[in-house]
Amino acid sequence: MQISLVLGKRAWPLVLLFLAGLPRFAPAQSSPSDIFVNEDAEEEEVFEPLRGFTGYGMTMGVIRLHGGEVTKGAKVRPVLQGDFRYRFSDRWIGKGEFGFGWNGFDARADTVLAVTYGTLGALREFRDVVGLTLRAGVGLGMYRWNYKNGGKSVRDPVTQRFYRGFVPGGYVGLEGEHRLTRHVTYTLAFQEHVIMTGADRYQSLFNEDIAAWTARLGVHYHFSPYEGIIWERKVNRKISLTSGRADK
Repeated sequence: MQISLVLGKRAWPLVLLFLAGLPRFAPAQSSPSDIFVNEDAEEEEVFEPLRGFTGYGMTMGVIRLHGGEVTKGAKVRPVLQGDFRYRFSDRWIGKGEFGFGWNGFDARADTVLAVTYGTLGALREFRDVVGLTLRAGVGLGMYRWNYKNGGKSVRDPVTQRFYRGFVPGGYVGLEGEHRLTRHVTYTLAFQEHVIMTGADRYQSLFNEDIAAWTARLGVHYHFSPYEGIIWERKVNRKISLTSGRADK
């Protein structure tokens, strides 16, 4: 009995060595035909850069005039703007804009201050946020302003000059752009304009320069001068895998 126990204790290392030497059986490998492929899954679309492309668009939004006594009580009104842009690189865009907007006033019935402007400027990309490419911009231009009551320009009571003019100005702005297709983008833009109304010409109301902020949403179409106008076409991006099938 003692001998069998001793042999049993000595046999354990042999048993462990025997078990360690047994071949290990790996789980069965799946064949290519067992792999499930979702052939209808859509790939995330990656658009080519638009550098060297020109773009034409229209934006609409609101304008609010401020600064100076004349703009007190101004009411937000629509602004309409046409845009032209040229993409010098992935980061830099040159742009020209032409816009029109006006404000009414709470305490001055039938009185409006209308502004028409054309500007040239540049935008520079600085980061991407939630699908929008953000750019900061600056520009200079000419502004036509006209302060009217009942459709007629109002005069300064002292100098008898009309409250209107064609004057220089400028803006700073921030824009977010999102690609809808290869050639179409939409933009959300905010701008702060300074209009040099010629404060030294008047004794009241326009005795200092005025400013205006705008918030606009628009759509732009781009095309390459070398390729001409390219009509958008839907590309079939479905994947079809045939490996592992018995008949292939």
